[in-house]
Amino acid sequence: MPSLAKPEIEFTPVADSKGVFSSNVTAHSNADGTFTNYRTYLLSHDPTTGDKTILKEHSPGSVWGGNPSDNFDKDTVCSHDYWEECYIIEGRFYDVGKKQWFAAGSYCCRPPGMLHGPCKADEKIGCREICMARYEQK
Repeated sequence: MPSLAKPEIEFTPVADSKGVFSSNVTAHSNADGTFTNYRTYLLSHDPTTGDKTILKEHSPGSVWGGNPSDNFDKDTVCSHDYWEECYIIEGRFYDVGKKQWFAAGSYCCRPPGMLHGPCKADEKIGCREICMARYEQK
């Protein structure tokens, strides 16, 4: 059998630690002094290439992908040095830079350097998305 860069994982509940490399909760400070959170689950990772698959759970009103010191009110954008593909599983979020809502069933494929964000999850329902990052091999 060939050596696999990513681990072999059969269907596993993400809430269990089996097969999930790590989970992380990130808190952002809002202008009004409150905090919003989002949780990321690193589902698979290739340590050689850096490629990874991540489940992101954005709590209602959480913000990400910009400069927190701007309180996400300005059109500060972000970009990555990898290909990013995301599919929104449930909920929705607002891309401040694009001034557009994206909802469940929406998909993106962003090449390295593509500008997007910052983003804010719906205030009532939040957002869950699965994202794949793929680095170009040199």
